[in-house]
Amino acid sequence: MKISFGNYLGRAFSVNGFTMTARDAFDTAKNIRAIFVQRTGWFQIPKPMPVKELNLAYKALCPDMEVMYPGVIDKMLQPAMIRLLGFEVDGNDMVIYKP
Repeated sequence: MKISFGNYLGRAFSVNGFTMTARDAFDTAKNIRAIFVQRTGWFQIPKPMPVKELNLAYKALCPDMEVMYPGVIDKMLQPAMIRLLGFEVDGNDMVIYKP
């Protein structure tokens, strides 16, 4: 999955009253991709990850964000928002990243 800023321009990123700008959505998608890449070995396909585990990994990646804006990461990583960012989320709330 290619993540480029152009893919996020002019799109709406809003779920349950929480809205992100195109820049915030792009940065969030890049961070999610970084989490998957960190957890993938050489010549392996990234394994699906539960939304809750992704949430914890994101908080570890950006600890200041949780301190400065409590609860925002939880809102950013709702399954519906993750889908809007371009990732697949199955019925069991497993996030799937396809490089």
